[in-house]
Amino acid sequence: MKRFTYILLATFILFAACDNGSDDDLKKENEQLKEALAGNAKIEKVEFENGQMILTYSNGMKIGTEIPAILKGEDGATPHIGDDGNWWIGDKNTGVSATGKKGVGIKEITYDEKTGILTITLTNDQVSKFVINNKEGDLLAVIMEDLNGKYVVKRITMGDIPYAEIGYTTDNQIKKLTSYTADGYQIVKSFEVEKEYENKLPVKITTKHFAEEKTTKYTDERYENSYPKQVFFDEDKGYKFVEEIDGKYYCYIRSWEENGKYMYEKYIAYKDSRLNNEMISNGDGTYTVYKSAGDMYIYNEQTNQNEYYCYYRVKDECFVYDEYQGNWGKSVKLTENKFKIYYHDEANINTNGNESYKHIYSLEYIRTIEGLVEIGGLLSEKNSEIKYNSDNTIDKIYNSIANGEEATSYYQNSYDEDKLAKVEMYSKDGDNWIKDAAYLTFTYNSQNLLEETIEHDSEGNKTVIAKIEYDQEGNPIELFKYFGDITYEDYFDYHYHDKINPDTGLPYDGDEVYKKAGLYSYAKLEYNYSMKNFFGNTFAGLFPELYGFNCNNAIKSATISNSFVAGAIEYKDFNDGGYPETMKFIGNSDYELEGYVGLLKIEYKKIEE
Repeated sequence: MKRFTYILLATFILFAACDNGSDDDLKKENEQLKEALAGNAKIEKVEFENGQMILTYSNGMKIGTEIPAILKGEDGATPHIGDDGNWWIGDKNTGVSATGKKGVGIKEITYDEKTGILTITLTNDQVSKFVINNKEGDLLAVIMEDLNGKYVVKRITMGDIPYAEIGYTTDNQIKKLTSYTADGYQIVKSFEVEKEYENKLPVKITTKHFAEEKTTKYTDERYENSYPKQVFFDEDKGYKFVEEIDGKYYCYIRSWEENGKYMYEKYIAYKDSRLNNEMISNGDGTYTVYKSAGDMYIYNEQTNQNEYYCYYRVKDECFVYDEYQGNWGKSVKLTENKFKIYYHDEANINTNGNESYKHIYSLEYIRTIEGLVEIGGLLSEKNSEIKYNSDNTIDKIYNSIANGEEATSYYQNSYDEDKLAKVEMYSKDGDNWIKDAAYLTFTYNSQNLLEETIEHDSEGNKTVIAKIEYDQEGNPIELFKYFGDITYEDYFDYHYHDKINPDTGLPYDGDEVYKKAGLYSYAKLEYNYSMKNFFGNTFAGLFPELYGFNCNNAIKSATISNSFVAGAIEYKDFNDGGYPETMKFIGNSDYELEGYVGLLKIEYKKIEE
């Protein structure tokens, strides 16, 4: 861009001089132009010819010196500038001036044998970086900030395992990405993503997952009475209420709000006192169990007192044992591929007024076995469809659905000029699409990059659920994510000891907040600014977490915030296009705190011109 600006400036000066000034004025202005060009010059090209290293400035000026031995894979010293202003290699004066005719020269040259990067710093502080390759005795230099763009990643391997294989369309967009895994016996597919394009835009994304071990495919149909029946109301009826239907009482407990409707769990209720957890024989070896779901009081205005109700989850087909029969319960075969699945529960059961501890196995699912999938066989296949506006911005994204089925939800995008401004979700209710009350909006920073994602709930509350910070190059350097409250009940799921409340001296109740909800740092990234992002449009396929972000430079390290999970990347063995053919990962795990090293080999596809 600077060179283009200077060319425009030169053209303007020349035309102005020809029209309005003398020859002396023209010469003076040309000298000023040359000085401006020289002052902003940088090294844009390094060539190796006949034992000479030729450096070409952006203003066309060239200087040359003997090729340092270290660049040729021999023992030698890095070239440096001597006190006399000449090139020196070790203690040898080459006699070649390091300074150009207009006063811009070379301050320093360094060479990193590990990365193969030659760094040249000029006296005007312009820095140029080149990848130096020594293949078959011929030296080749590729400027790092202007990778030739003639390569895309074709295959990445770790040891013998192809971590990823990528296929492209004729215009070099990702068409298929396949990932593999291994168990020590064989290498099999793990997942595969395929994209279909129309007018160079992806319109369908198919995701396939494959069996990494011998797997039984099945579907479960939840038994009607295994859990409370879910009922939707158009209005909020309070947290709990009881209604009478044909002489029977039912208790409703509000669970959540969805699409402007209120979902309640429905229980059977008794106005009189019923024996807690009563068990009644069905006469066929199974039992009906009235498993208590709690007590509630309903205030009666006529009698000016509370009426007592008991409510129960009725499990009408159970096996009851005195002894434990196994956590996964039992199954009863209905047909060749259909089973009743009973899961374990337990309670103090009242039988004829006598209470005793019982193991209850209640019917939870009707399970249908669909077949056995061998290792490497297809487990699932889902599709997402994308619709576009006339300006090629995304209009709708239909959520992933099983192959051959119709979508039941989609995301609707709205824009402010060329920026995504709002996302709303629609769900299918019969033949109608119902808009969810909640939606998302977005803010952008001064670089026009996505900064915050804001969730608006049905009550008008706004919560920032994601935030991104960038460096000056536009690379994301820190990602923030909203985490909800963690209660002590959640905490106890992973920590088997009590936490004492200092205000009471007693353990915290399960529903008390252990960690407050908020926006917390999720991941941090660092970059090697001497290197471009080598992966181009393959980047999102390799690192889905960064999909939609424009990483301009090569990632140097990544850290999962507030954890021990971290990793660093080294790039080695650069090819003729300046792309690394080896990536070395050094990292550690959050669980065992053990370090690991991974070596990835990268194969590229050269883009045909």
